[in-house]
Amino acid sequence: MEELLVERKGNVEVLTLNRPEKKNALSMSLVQAIGDTIEKLQFDDEVRAVVITGAGEGFCTGADLSGGGGREDAFTPLGMRITCFAYSKMVSSMWLLEKPIIGAINGTAAGAGCNFAFACDLLVASENAKFIQVFVRRGLIADAGGTYFLPRIVGLAKAKELMFFGEDITAEMAKELGLVNRVVPHERLMDEAMQVAEHLAKGPTRAIGMMKSMLNKSFESDLMSALDREGSLQGIAVATQDVVEGVTSFMQKRPPEFKGM
Repeated sequence: MEELLVERKGNVEVLTLNRPEKKNALSMSLVQAIGDTIEKLQFDDEVRAVVITGAGEGFCTGADLSGGGGREDAFTPLGMRITCFAYSKMVSSMWLLEKPIIGAINGTAAGAGCNFAFACDLLVASENAKFIQVFVRRGLIADAGGTYFLPRIVGLAKAKELMFFGEDITAEMAKELGLVNRVVPHERLMDEAMQVAEHLAKGPTRAIGMMKSMLNKSFESDLMSALDREGSLQGIAVATQDVVEGVTSFMQKRPPEFKGM
């Protein structure tokens, strides 16, 4: 059985974690498949948005600690370090992809699976979803980018609380904290996520991608560096076909038809 299902719907690539019997716990092969797949999407002009979800009842319950897919030496310093390198490639490929990634969170997102979700650009959560920084329950530290993403989303003090206590966060609580963008009835999850993705896929892909890149750097940037980067990338954006279409459609008083070029 393929651990990662990949389906193209128009200009949207849908990635489905497919280990439902393990609630999509991360095997090494699955982590590598996600990283490799997303890395390739950077150069696929037909793909203008990505949706990531899980098969079955869970979104992703983090590392597969029960065996069956992990490194044999995973609980040695070297084995864990190599495992984290694989996680790093997966998360960084999402962070660097200049296309929007929408997470459709269908169930529990725990541990590395929770932080994997936070690496998405926008999150649409089922009312059944839960988010758990479960590491403290296992005596581990947060990984998969959690110590980077979480304080930037909820602030330092709240991030410490969520990680130190490791309590379950419901979908509605996650929305109140700003962790997710939308919470919808479970049966409407994929329809809502696809609606968001298709809307963005009809937009000016290059401009959205460059804005994603700039926003991802914003917390490490001073004002003058941000202004300089805006000027440089605006110079690139203004040369795209989509800017011509955006201005022309405005003058002609009609909706724009962006091509992502």
